[in-house]
Amino acid sequence: MEKYEVLLLYHKAAALLKSNNKCHIVVGDLHLGLERKLYEKGIKMHTASEVMANTLMKIADDYKTKSIILLGDVKESILNPDVGERRSINQFFDALNGFDIKIASGNHDSRLGDLVKAPIEDEIIMGNVALLHGNAWPSEAAMQKDYLIVAHNHVAVAFKDKNGRAYAQKAWLVSGLDSAGAKKRYKKFNAEIKLVVMPAFNDLIIGMPVNAVSDSHINPLFRNRVFNYEESEVYSMDGILIGSPSSLKAAGSIPL
Repeated sequence: MEKYEVLLLYHKAAALLKSNNKCHIVVGDLHLGLERKLYEKGIKMHTASEVMANTLMKIADDYKTKSIILLGDVKESILNPDVGERRSINQFFDALNGFDIKIASGNHDSRLGDLVKAPIEDEIIMGNVALLHGNAWPSEAAMQKDYLIVAHNHVAVAFKDKNGRAYAQKAWLVSGLDSAGAKKRYKKFNAEIKLVVMPAFNDLIIGMPVNAVSDSHINPLFRNRVFNYEESEVYSMDGILIGSPSSLKAAGSIPL
């Protein structure tokens, strides 16, 4: 079995899977077409699909790889995208023509297969790593890996500046297994498995701060206490361990 190292990239909502022979870029929650919704509300934004494609190409160039894994919610609409959203989707995939792209389906990705040629699966298993969006249960095979990498939660942390103004920043969350909870769902699992929850790759999405309100309910692994959400490790985008959801909620907004 090929062994991958999981690397969280500083200041980027992206991860790398690296082995001796291969390197894959992993991102989630692109929500292509989101800027169209904002435009309809009178908010004019840059073309996020172009920005995300350029960022991925820069990462790919830095790490000499052509492999990209998208962890679901590739598009913004839950069902059928409108003309503007289709344009954003086409722009993104056209820009990455020539890349090997795999997609783990998210809850916003209904009928995505009608629009893109990339293979779409419920979960992707590679060596010692399993990848999926995070809105559904992993398979038992996935639970026996060293790492389970998901998106979906839009992890963030609330900070407060010296003037008392609060704002949120994206964050990473790494969680350990609760064996008692896992036994209720799975016959076989790796007791040392780590769950890595990615921040949203789209710059227009920050997320729900873990220290403002619990968003654990949107992930069945947290909701059913298969992984210990409250004692998970929360990392800032520059790799600093900030605390756990329980300690951060007790502290409130983190002063800068």
